[in-house]
Amino acid sequence: MIPASRLALTTALLWFVLANLVGLLLGLLPYTWRPAHAHMQLLGFVSLMIYGVAYHALPRFRGVVFRRPGLALLQVGLANLGLLGMALAWGLGLGKGVWGFFAGLSLAAGLLFALLMWEVLWG
Repeated sequence: MIPASRLALTTALLWFVLANLVGLLLGLLPYTWRPAHAHMQLLGFVSLMIYGVAYHALPRFRGVVFRRPGLALLQVGLANLGLLGMALAWGLGLGKGVWGFFAGLSLAAGLLFALLMWEVLWG
């Protein structure tokens, strides 16, 4: 298993636990934490789980070696950083500019993932 896959799967589980904790506390937290909670579940748990499984499984399904493990690790790092920034920007009400910056990091991570998987499937 490449380090990016292990990191993605590990952080997916951590986001799952954290998102559930925020979900349990939603009655006590300000309303601004609701979209943060949703993104922690969807981008944190679901997307990172998909990244981790895809980095491990797709090269094996194709019978090829994954050629860019360093870029994959960067992609997982960007995804986590983007999500952390978005969740905190929403929850703490830091504003659209801060949220937009971190949303851009998440978008970049998603596009990089798509390019890396395209290379596995068609390269």
